Amino acid sequence: MRPIIQRISWLVALTIIAVSAVLFIQSCAREKIIIYQPLTAKVSLSYPPDGDVTFSTFPELAWRKATSANSYQVQIAVDDKFQTMVDEAIVRDTTYLTNVTGGNALHYWRVRAESDEYIWGDWSDASIRSFRISNSSDYIELVATIATPGIAQDVFVQEAIAYVADGQRLLTLIDVADPANPQVIGNLDREADDFARAVWKAPGDDIAFVADTDSRIMAMDISMPLDPYSPRTVGLGFGLNLYELTGLVFQDTIYLFTVGSGLNWRSLSFNQIVYENTIPMNNYIGELPLPSDGMGVFFDSMDVIIEYHISDTLSGLDSTYYEAQVGMFVFAAASEGGLGWFDISQTHTFDGIDTLLLHDPRELGWCDTPALALAVYVKNGFAHIADDRGGLQIVDLPDTIPAFDHDSPYSVNPILIADINTSGRTKDIHVVGDHCFLADGSGGLKVIDISNPGAPIFLSAYTTPYAYGLWADSDYIYLADRDNGLMIFENKL
Repeated sequence: MRPIIQRISWLVALTIIAVSAVLFIQSCAREKIIIYQPLTAKVSLSYPPDGDVTFSTFPELAWRKATSANSYQVQIAVDDKFQTMVDEAIVRDTTYLTNVTGGNALHYWRVRAESDEYIWGDWSDASIRSFRISNSSDYIELVATIATPGIAQDVFVQEAIAYVADGQRLLTLIDVADPANPQVIGNLDREADDFARAVWKAPGDDIAFVADTDSRIMAMDISMPLDPYSPRTVGLGFGLNLYELTGLVFQDTIYLFTVGSGLNWRSLSFNQIVYENTIPMNNYIGELPLPSDGMGVFFDSMDVIIEYHISDTLSGLDSTYYEAQVGMFVFAAASEGGLGWFDISQTHTFDGIDTLLLHDPRELGWCDTPALALAVYVKNGFAHIADDRGGLQIVDLPDTIPAFDHDSPYSVNPILIADINTSGRTKDIHVVGDHCFLADGSGGLKVIDISNPGAPIFLSAYTTPYAYGLWADSDYIYLADRDNGLMIFENKL
């Protein structure tokens, strides 16, 4: 009899335990007591991209729907350990409109999902995402947008006219005397198989020079009225896939510097423009090879120290001395090859002869960049590089260079000192004062404070469909956008 009683007691005990467990689980469900058990998949964040800048007052966060998710917990903090929370919520949707406000502070955010069984999963992504909030109206303000007939690639502004390198429509002129009310003056297109990438014009001249990917420099007669078939609108040069050009007026002569791409045409070329009966002609000087596709070119003059070293073979004595002078330099953004700089200075007299390096340019050195160097702007001894997916790269240029006739010539390589990532693919760059403006592809227009070149600070952004090129001055920023044409912003800095 006793074994039977014992078996019954065990059965009763097990039944009581099972019923208690069911009641406990139901109680947990009613009270939403969380029993931590990771979900199979973590939440995948989608917007904004890591490190991106939002210019709305209350930015919206978004993520992808998690399998069997009942709700989501969102956390936003000012530190990546989430010790100082500034916003937190539980939502059922896959988006959240934040309540975070503030200036240029960096914010961190993460999301986790709760299953139908009220079980919380792991927090999203091993690397927590971050974003910044910027009220762009404090720095820039869109005042006008005007369509162009082509796909705007670049813009050059001079004397209240914006010259737009307009892709397949070559060159478009826009009157920007009233930036809030721009007017198209006209378009110059000879209906050839061409595609304009960049434009430059000498002050006071009535010829604009366009970098055409169809193998040439196009000299465009921009005297009024516009005439695409003017004999002064001519193609200069030969089989080079041009991407950018810039110029210099030196001793009343126009010099053009161009860069190009293609297996056999990766070079920086030097051209002297001469006129025969008012028709522009190209007196080709020469070229220097680039290690990869040439995408950007810039001219700058700056103070440098020239090191002279002369050996006296008779006495066996060497002489080294230094001289301060203003040097002239051309800089090439060479995609995978990074940044190269070249001396075109007019040096002091040797043996009664001035050596003009414009006709004998000399390579000085190179600096690699993380991604693809697409454009460069030099100011105050620093080169600022639009580095495609690498964002903005800042390079310190050496202040001492060897003389062209140095007995022991050596390279002087610039040094990369700072960078700042962007959400887009940085295509072009312009510096005004202590501020750098970026045409950031799908990231639109970006504004960076470079008052301390070693520690650039993001200030503002304005999203556009696809920003290719820009020009800026102390009053306005002119942006060449793929879909919008020319966009004009007030510069409030």
